[in-house]
Amino acid sequence: MIVLREMVEKLTYAKDRIEKYVFHPYLREYMIPPVIDEDKLLILISIVDQLVLSPHEKDIYVLSIMLMHVALDTHDQVTNTPVDEKNMKVRQLTVLAGDYYSGLYYKFLASLEDVQVIKALSEGVKNINEHKVFIYHKNQDDFHTIMNSVKMIEFSLIEKLITYYGVPEWYDSASNWLLVKRLIKEKKQLEKTGSSVVFEALERSFSNNQKKKNAEQKQDVMQIYDSYIDYSIQLMTKGMNKIQPFNTLYEERMMKIIKDYSPREKSFVEEG
Repeated sequence: MIVLREMVEKLTYAKDRIEKYVFHPYLREYMIPPVIDEDKLLILISIVDQLVLSPHEKDIYVLSIMLMHVALDTHDQVTNTPVDEKNMKVRQLTVLAGDYYSGLYYKFLASLEDVQVIKALSEGVKNINEHKVFIYHKNQDDFHTIMNSVKMIEFSLIEKLITYYGVPEWYDSASNWLLVKRLIKEKKQLEKTGSSVVFEALERSFSNNQKKKNAEQKQDVMQIYDSYIDYSIQLMTKGMNKIQPFNTLYEERMMKIIKDYSPREKSFVEEG
């Protein structure tokens, strides 16, 4: 069993290192600081902690992969809508910040001098961008394709690391954890703002195959959406049994995601 305190210390150390690079003083003056996904960070730390690598190599993998996720998330904030001069500067800085984080990713990864792992992770970045195009700009034929794209956006870099080092036992729990978290986040965003990239993609898919009134269509989409969350939670919890040694913090954080997914969230569209 991995001691809870030990894993908390590793998580805190890794987060502090990442923040050292992403919380640039000049960027913070004009931009909202990036959010470090602690669950994704914990998953990554838990995986590399079991690999036969030096402490330095483990640190580099965690730091570089998280920096790339920050870079991709930062670039996602850039829009094409007309803005005034002040906001144009913020937009330009956002683009530069994303490029800066991406550059750090390549810099740290290159320091390992492992061409094969660089190729593998580069393929992961490519996959993320391709799946984002599918979600944002293309009409998909079915829900499963869309959900798989959402999963790969969140998990592709970690998936490449898992495949490269031959530790498939992490796949089910980690991939479905990140999928469930993203789906819950999208659902909360829909509740708060009335829009969600994932829901818009699902509704486009549904309208291509069904001819129903808008309200009825939304309800059907939500029911299928909830079933995906429920099924992914099942896969996530079953996948936890494949992981050895037992990781207390990993399980606690995973269970928190399930607990936070309340029945109230399942019904807000039906009530609205």
